Amino acid sequence: MPNNLQLYHKVLHQIRQWLPAERVTRQRNMALLVLGLVMSEAIHLSQIVSTWPVLGKNPSLANRLRRFLDNPRLDVATWYRPVAKQLLDAFANLRLRLVVDCTKVGFNHRLLVIGLAYRKRTLPLVWCVYEGSKGHVATARQIALFQEVRRLIPRSAEVWVLGDAGFQHVPLLRWLRRRGWHFVIRQQGRITVYRQGEGWCKINALALTQGETRVIGWVRLTQEYNAGWYWLLLHWEEGEDDPWYLVSDQALSARCLLKHYRIRMWIEEMYGDMKGHGFDLEATHLADTDRISRLVLGVCLAFLWLICLGSWVVKRGFRHYIDRKDRRDKSYFRLGLDWLKRCWRLNQPVKLHFRPYP
Repeated sequence: MPNNLQLYHKVLHQIRQWLPAERVTRQRNMALLVLGLVMSEAIHLSQIVSTWPVLGKNPSLANRLRRFLDNPRLDVATWYRPVAKQLLDAFANLRLRLVVDCTKVGFNHRLLVIGLAYRKRTLPLVWCVYEGSKGHVATARQIALFQEVRRLIPRSAEVWVLGDAGFQHVPLLRWLRRRGWHFVIRQQGRITVYRQGEGWCKINALALTQGETRVIGWVRLTQEYNAGWYWLLLHWEEGEDDPWYLVSDQALSARCLLKHYRIRMWIEEMYGDMKGHGFDLEATHLADTDRISRLVLGVCLAFLWLICLGSWVVKRGFRHYIDRKDRRDKSYFRLGLDWLKRCWRLNQPVKLHFRPYP
């Protein structure tokens, strides 16, 4: 059986290093939340508290956790800021690839995340929770979240932003360009573009066949904004239902732009780890945006712990203990989780690690 009391004290010690001035009761409750998420691999409060090294009846412990998530003094941005800075410090002087995306959580909420691309996953940097089960998040809210990321990133860093058509709007593209950040953003086919000497037309009116890639070149975006110039690339993957219409601020080769954009898919793998393949986040019964955001804080800390632990396992050459040698089946998230289980099974010390190897 795992020694969850020792592990709890390790997590608590790390939280105290990040937030030494934070109230000790909140430090303890967050340590218990993170520990419970990792040990139970579940999101429901009753399952989380069932793993706690704390005396008390499970319903009472679940109420304690519920009150913690309802506490307005638990400010998510303040708590996560030192963690995000530690992540970015690990990638100092390297190109930063930021992936932005939105996903459903709970019954009627959406989670907007900006994260750092890393090893087929995305490491969350900032997020917001909004009411609504579908539809795009307003551009003003997207820019507000990017403002938070901007405060964390050194001015000298090379930044690339990767996003799907939910982030196609010209005000966001202008904001990114003014900050000197590069981007590859997908556009919807109904968007109008202007080509020199060709006039305005919808992107999906430009000829493209399945399996083809076309570099259109510099265009202006939408008759409403007449903004530009932006580099336009059309690509229709063989076997896919819909083509990609990609715009960028850089006139790079088709191969390079496609390579950048494919990294956007890594955030889907992060959602998989946080949801069905890991903590089942989408099944939460919480119905308040602030409570869900605080729960996401615990999930992000647990997720990062496992990703960074998996990174440590690979760096130390221990991967063969928990993965096949003839092929790489497991992600860093799964490697971290399986290494924890191995340590628990063998009653070995568990590594607590929140800094990935670049």
